[in-house]
Amino acid sequence: MTATVETLPIKGAGLIALLTALGALGQFASSVYLPSMPAMEDALGASAASVQLTMTAYLAAFAVMQVVYGPLADRFGRRPVMLGGCALFVAGSLLCMAASAIEFVILGRIVQAMGACAGAVASRAVTRDLFEGPQLSRVMAAIAMAFAAMPALAPLIGGALQELSGWRSTFAAAALFGGVVLLFVASRLRETNRSSMHTLDFGSVWTGYKAVASSREFRSYALTVSAVMGTLFAFLTGSPAVAIGDLGLSPLEFGIYPALSIPAFLITGGIVRKVVERTGDAPLMRLGAWLSFTGTVAMLLLPVLGHWSALGILLCMCVFVAGMGFVFSLGHAGALRHFRERAGVAAALMGVMQLGSAAVFSGLVAAFAPFGSMAFPIAMVIGGVGAVAFSRGCR
Repeated sequence: MTATVETLPIKGAGLIALLTALGALGQFASSVYLPSMPAMEDALGASAASVQLTMTAYLAAFAVMQVVYGPLADRFGRRPVMLGGCALFVAGSLLCMAASAIEFVILGRIVQAMGACAGAVASRAVTRDLFEGPQLSRVMAAIAMAFAAMPALAPLIGGALQELSGWRSTFAAAALFGGVVLLFVASRLRETNRSSMHTLDFGSVWTGYKAVASSREFRSYALTVSAVMGTLFAFLTGSPAVAIGDLGLSPLEFGIYPALSIPAFLITGGIVRKVVERTGDAPLMRLGAWLSFTGTVAMLLLPVLGHWSALGILLCMCVFVAGMGFVFSLGHAGALRHFRERAGVAAALMGVMQLGSAAVFSGLVAAFAPFGSMAFPIAMVIGGVGAVAFSRGCR
């Protein structure tokens, strides 16, 4: 029997806030240190490529570990996975904060990711445990709004911390965030898993992933979200060098600009909650994919036409983020709705696809380095094309 919200010491808005915080740990850690990248190069005597590797290593570890956490969450429960993950996240954040060389930062980022992805998988599985139908879509939309706003808010926080206390303070902030979430999970959240999985072996894990991956509906929704996620991380990886290095923005100024795009996400996320019961998920997913694609094309036109500017980047990102609001608000619910007994596996597989895409597109930005400031817009357009193509299969 599925647990209900009433069985939990924390419920309603508080429950949604906690689940959002668990899912957002990874987003916060991936973005809060972006304004500090140039400072880390100087302080640690590292190359730009090695500092960018801290992002790629983080995303790769995040993607791979979700294959592990999904079955564990279904077999042993959501709560133990959350607790262990939060503890790992705090340890990795502290290792990054104390690092004396870029190699230790990379190691710390891997440990950070190993912890953060546990929260992402388990929080999505808990949501699937507790909600059904249109309510699931509405709750997922509310969580996704805050979750996807984090990459815009975190650089603002990181920029302020960089100017006040230096790059190490951004990792201290991540450790503090993880510690607070760990405390609330330990004291307020009970187990919600009521699945019948009693064994865990390679055969059962493979069968679970195969069953989920064989669903065309799952693939369409998950791949659309993954393409948009990859596009977002192409921007996050490549934009600091352009905004801070080429356009001369300070770390704090760079942090402000992504935050200014949040209203576009909030508007489309609000539209989803109001109309999804009448329209269904699929039309809004396709609309979001096309909006995101339009934003990426506009971003590429800026350097092509020789009009790089902070305002131009902001306007393009507002269009992209508006589309992302539709896709992120609906994609998880659309992908997970048919997998009550395998919610952890489905959430994990979707997470692997998303963060795997983010790692690939982060790497593409480095691969396109010969194109200079056009590197990340080219990668973004590729992601936008993928989102439009995959969204055609959403039903």
